[in-house]
Amino acid sequence: MGDRSIKEQAITQQLRIVYKAVQSHSKRVEKVCGLSSAKLWMLHEVAQNPGIRVSELAKLLSIHPSTCSNMLDKIEASGLIYRDRSKTDQRTVHLFATESGQQLLKSAPSPPQGQLSSALGKLSEEQLATLETSLHDFIEALHFDDVSAAMTPIPAE
Repeated sequence: MGDRSIKEQAITQQLRIVYKAVQSHSKRVEKVCGLSSAKLWMLHEVAQNPGIRVSELAKLLSIHPSTCSNMLDKIEASGLIYRDRSKTDQRTVHLFATESGQQLLKSAPSPPQGQLSSALGKLSEEQLATLETSLHDFIEALHFDDVSAAMTPIPAE
């Protein structure tokens, strides 16, 4: 087996580990909290940033604002957050965690922001730059043109 073949196998195995780690964390979050890991991350960010706007939250989580709003509807229906519409500008909505939301976060599996975000936060600037460039090239080699995937949370299954 050649050196290139060995590297390709190692990378394939490493990608499987990344996928499995994310999937495993998502399943654990869903089992413990009854929320997807993406929704737990949302709740965490709302609790950490009281009064955050939907557009700010979407940007923070790297998801489309309409996806963010739809997910927030479900979290709000569960009584974990509430929305407060601005008195001066009815288009502006501020988000807050409820007491139930705060309690859920205390019992939630760590990290609340998910495995990927947590792991990326531990890398140096140089490592992030190298990874970003390598992943960009890898995605181009995949010939996968659905760029909307970049703005969609990873499902547990």
